[in-house]
Amino acid sequence: MIELLIMIYAAILWIVFKVFKVPVNKWSITSSVLVGLFGIGLLMLVMNYFQPYSQEARLYYYTTPIYTQVDGRVMEVPVKSNTPLKKGDVLFRLDPRPFEYRVESLKSELEKLEAERDRGKEEFDRSLNVFRNGGGSEREVQSWRIKHETAIADIEALEAQLKRALLDLEVEAVVRAPTDGYVTQMFLRPGMTLVADRQTIAGMTFVHAEEKNLVAAFSQNGMQNIKAGYEAEITFDAIPGRAFKGRVEQVITTVAQGQILPSRTGELVFFENVAQLSKQGRVPVKIEVLDDLSGFQIPAGAKAEVAIYSGRWQIFAIVRRILLRMKSWQKYVFGG
Repeated sequence: MIELLIMIYAAILWIVFKVFKVPVNKWSITSSVLVGLFGIGLLMLVMNYFQPYSQEARLYYYTTPIYTQVDGRVMEVPVKSNTPLKKGDVLFRLDPRPFEYRVESLKSELEKLEAERDRGKEEFDRSLNVFRNGGGSEREVQSWRIKHETAIADIEALEAQLKRALLDLEVEAVVRAPTDGYVTQMFLRPGMTLVADRQTIAGMTFVHAEEKNLVAAFSQNGMQNIKAGYEAEITFDAIPGRAFKGRVEQVITTVAQGQILPSRTGELVFFENVAQLSKQGRVPVKIEVLDDLSGFQIPAGAKAEVAIYSGRWQIFAIVRRILLRMKSWQKYVFGG
């Protein structure tokens, strides 16, 4: 931004000395330099404080790496990269046969346990009746009671396993889109084997079709003039020569440099690292774009520049608007 101001001031000096024939001597040169230094310095000081500007803004979007919850071999991948999907659309299917075998095996085992439970109940009732009539032994009664109760506990555990096996077969073996969106960086192909381990590489990345968030990072020295509702203007590198109206939606009052994470070793915060602690850290500010961008092709993650107008020192706000547009015009030649 300061480079543009210097170029503008240099053009004004050229007009003054060449067009208006102002004599070039040590007094005029010295005066020009001093006026330029003072004027540009004052202009930058006031603008940076009352009309904060950030060239570190971006359209952020949400993604979800797609993993499998179960081990299996990929049988079908019906989706294509960067093609719109609806919530619930199938992303890929695993071979269902191992899951079907697991379900049938558990059902067969469950039938056997149920038969043992029923037989145990009959024998327990019979031995208890005999014991009450003066025959048999208490040990036999207790033995059949334990067998019956053990069978009941085994059935409950097996039913839980069967429930999980049915979930794997009916839900986990078919991976679906979590929301509306599309998949990108899709490396998955039929025949590949997936492992339910988060250390492995995701088979695909799902990009959610939610509204993208424009977030700009501002220096802390101008934060007193950034509040929700203030007017903003945005330029995108992808749309040279255009400035769009916006509004400050939210000032995110946390700076990453100040976070403290739990220490595994129980160490206290080490304050002697002066170089690290001296980093100021930029404050993220969420910006709402008021103009309609639907007619423009803006990639997710597009870079932008943002200026915020506090409503004070409006004459300097005019300069900020001009400089913001001039920087946007430069994008026709320089890609940033």
